[in-house]
Amino acid sequence: MQEILSKKDIGDRIKDLRLENGLSQSFIAEILNLSRSNYSQIELGNQYPSFHTLHSIARYYSKSYEWLLHGISGVQTEEPTVRVDLLIKDLESTLKSFTNSLAKLEQELVQIKNKRTEATS
Repeated sequence: MQEILSKKDIGDRIKDLRLENGLSQSFIAEILNLSRSNYSQIELGNQYPSFHTLHSIARYYSKSYEWLLHGISGVQTEEPTVRVDLLIKDLESTLKSFTNSLAKLEQELVQIKNKRTEATS
């Protein structure tokens, strides 16, 4: 007979992983592309993580699904380099977003400068 999954136990394991790594809920929520509130509800055991979220958590912490869902120790599913690769991917994404924001700001400044030049001409 298959055991019933406990939202509370899953949330506790996920929270313990976060705390062991000295990370904030906001940081992990951002990596998982969730709101901090939504992530908090998972840790509190008020909701199950989606498959995508569970997959991302397992990859980030190099844990198996079995461990996250049932607390069964097993072979780690990913090598530590996968975690670094995820961090690099997240940083690249953030940098690209920042670069796009800077480009938009530069365009706005050029427009403001052009309007001032036209107004004084």
